[in-house]
Amino acid sequence: MDATPVHLQPVHVTRRIFRTLFAVLVALTIVLPVAWRTALAHEVPQHVAVRAYVAPLSDRVRMLVQIPMDAVRDVDFPLVGQDALDVPRAAPFLMDAARLWVADGIRLRDGARDLGAAQVVAVRATLPGDRAFASYADAMRAIREAPLDTTVNIPHGQLRLEVWLEWPSATPVGDLVIEPQWAHLGVRTSTVLTLVRTDGGVRPYAFDGNPGAVRLDPRWWHAAARFVGEGMHHMLGGLDHLLFVLCLVLPFRQLRPLIGLVTAFTVGHSFTLLASAFGWTPDAGWFAPLVEVLIALSIVFMAVENMLGASLERRWRFAFAFGLVHGFGFSAALQDALQLAGNHVLVSLAAFNLGVELAQVLVLVLTVPLLEQLFRRAVPERAGVLVASAFVAHEAWHWMRERAADLSAQPFVRPALDAALAITLARWLTAALLMLGVWWLMESFIRRWASPSAASTARVSASPVPGVVDTLACAVLAATFMPSDLRAQAAPRSTMAGVYTADQATKGREVFNGMCLGCHTTASHQGTAFQLKWFGRPLFDLYDYLSQAMPKTSPGSLTEDEYVWVTAYILRLNGMPAGKVELNAEPQWLKAVRVDSVSVRNGATVQLPTKHAPRYARHP
Repeated sequence: MDATPVHLQPVHVTRRIFRTLFAVLVALTIVLPVAWRTALAHEVPQHVAVRAYVAPLSDRVRMLVQIPMDAVRDVDFPLVGQDALDVPRAAPFLMDAARLWVADGIRLRDGARDLGAAQVVAVRATLPGDRAFASYADAMRAIREAPLDTTVNIPHGQLRLEVWLEWPSATPVGDLVIEPQWAHLGVRTSTVLTLVRTDGGVRPYAFDGNPGAVRLDPRWWHAAARFVGEGMHHMLGGLDHLLFVLCLVLPFRQLRPLIGLVTAFTVGHSFTLLASAFGWTPDAGWFAPLVEVLIALSIVFMAVENMLGASLERRWRFAFAFGLVHGFGFSAALQDALQLAGNHVLVSLAAFNLGVELAQVLVLVLTVPLLEQLFRRAVPERAGVLVASAFVAHEAWHWMRERAADLSAQPFVRPALDAALAITLARWLTAALLMLGVWWLMESFIRRWASPSAASTARVSASPVPGVVDTLACAVLAATFMPSDLRAQAAPRSTMAGVYTADQATKGREVFNGMCLGCHTTASHQGTAFQLKWFGRPLFDLYDYLSQAMPKTSPGSLTEDEYVWVTAYILRLNGMPAGKVELNAEPQWLKAVRVDSVSVRNGATVQLPTKHAPRYARHP
């Protein structure tokens, strides 16, 4: 009687297992696609562009912020149709998104006084082609009077979210400090913020990620303190600059030769740093890679001379000459930071240079005594100099080859023979004459101060005085010869200087082929037709036209990034080179870039006629 149950029990167990597995498979079939779609819907975008206006008023601070809706996560917007926003029911969800992703990511202070949490006054969802945010007045008018049309039927991730924030203040805000924390919106977040002053003037700022506390209208001492830190950070964070300084002084570690060499290097880089800051340097795409190659070459040269035998009489001349090159390198870091100088450009330049000098002194004070002890107790001096210089030369040689490859990829276009070129040449002639005068003064100084007969056996005690004196002298020289309105002297940037990246142009080609090629052909956007219509005009005109006219079947339906990519693609179609600077949709930036009137045909450079520039023709 017991045999049958014993025989049937495994069968029942097997059936139960199969039923359980089948139920699990059915559940996974239902749940996994939903979970996958949810994960994709909340994917962090690769690049997020934030645009903002901040306007201090008598009793409050007002800010308008625009972010792409695909950066908003963890908010379940009401949707209809094909992932379109249900506009009539979306208001409370938009308000939640504004608080969570915009208001909670910004802090304001008046000096040391915190202004508290931001108040969300209004929100608005907009189409990607909406141009109201191009100016503060238009943006305010739109957020008050132009809500999104309820019939809009595009994926909600392509929309943009505009937020009106305010911070009440019992007294006028005199020292506005902002601290944006919007880096979490995307993998890479770029912010363009415009300060709208009470007199109607504007001042743009641009930064990536979380920049920390930013003073929008700093006093001179605020600017000086900030730029001393910027100079020290750049010098201590630049391995190529540090290696050059160490190679420069490695064979000369006594007091007088050391001060002479550091002074020559300081005067050289101070001169070109100031020239770069005031727009006296070429804006072509090949110039920055050329500077990087020359910096690496300077290190190789100094290291090789150390191995062959360095002469103090030659060394100070090389220190001055290569200081000119390193000054251009310092200026690359200074250009972006100068937006934080407010009205104190000269003070900020002097402070940045002082920071560089303090960092040099710090490095020398720490390393030179260590080298003295090393050469005295462990390694013979000649052998130590040879080994250290060989190692540095090896590393710098590889840097130079890598940077030379980047330089060779940059196209070179002969400049147009116009008034701007004449002004540039006149400036550089003036600069050359000034450098000759400085060279003569430096030679007299070095012969008296650091000659071998005057050099004592005193140990190194580096002094910052020469660096400070030279910094102040160069600042006074710049104040004497430079015009008062510095920004007015800056020439408009050219599209031949590499104002977009190759990656943007590649993406633009994909968007154009996928969305626009059915109604537009590339032939209508290149060659003679393009030249006659656009050359000599601001790049903003081209971008604005594309964003309002394409695609032909649905103008304005692409995202802002897609219109930027298409603009980059059209620039590449017309022979304008890619660079390392990303093209962006900020109107003020685009208006400062000119669609260049120089074209390359069959290897010869010709000047195309435009209404905005003198006509010069070069015949074969």
